[in-house]
Amino acid sequence: GHETSHQWWGHRVGWKSYHDQWLSEGFAEFSGNLYVEYRENMKEYMNRWRKEKETLRTKDIYGHEVEALGPIWMGQRIRSSITNPSSYQNLIYSKGGYILQMLRMQMRNPHDKDPDQLFQDMMQDYCKTFDNQAASTEDFKGIVEKHMTRGMDLDGNHKMDWFFNEYVYGTGEPHYAFHSTVEATSDGKTHIKGEVTRTGVPENWKDVVPLYAHIGSRTVKMGTIAVTHASEPLDFTIPGKIDRVSIDDYEGLLAEVKQ
Repeated sequence: GHETSHQWWGHRVGWKSYHDQWLSEGFAEFSGNLYVEYRENMKEYMNRWRKEKETLRTKDIYGHEVEALGPIWMGQRIRSSITNPSSYQNLIYSKGGYILQMLRMQMRNPHDKDPDQLFQDMMQDYCKTFDNQAASTEDFKGIVEKHMTRGMDLDGNHKMDWFFNEYVYGTGEPHYAFHSTVEATSDGKTHIKGEVTRTGVPENWKDVVPLYAHIGSRTVKMGTIAVTHASEPLDFTIPGKIDRVSIDDYEGLLAEVKQ
């Protein structure tokens, strides 16, 4: 998968300090999983991300979950505080990769000829900008902010601080519960009511949650829900008939999802 990944990312971008090593390892992990999607299928790709989540939930001999050992930005400083070196590696690889997966799914646009176009443009921009240079976490964040969609702008300031503060500079895995009903209206539309409930993380936690419609055997991304409170109600009507709605069908959240 390594060679294939170069078609996406261009040449190797270095990292500035141990704080930024997650970028390199995360890219490698993400690229390996992406190769599985191209070589096999989307279902197998999803399985890979489910395994990454399981890895991050694994407990060490002290009963601490890998994800909770510390922010990936701390890099090797985490390693010194734990006895199991593989826990450190698991954290940097799996969470680093998952951060890219979350960004990919936030940017995915089913109406584009290539739904991944925005994400690919961003990644190629990053690799071109820092070709043969060392990049820092803030360098990468700047590139993400240059390419972010309106739906990702949860603070309304064209910044991705909310995302990096949670997933790169912080720890925590939210738990989401989703309940919804769909009702056909007399004029051929569908009325959707529902609620996303979040637990397990601080009050000010935010996420971009992908919302999907199911029409027969087809799954279509409808858009994203800006979840900025412990409970977010949904209530809207759309043209056409759909059978049901769901969140996060493609493992776009480093979260536990029940629906």
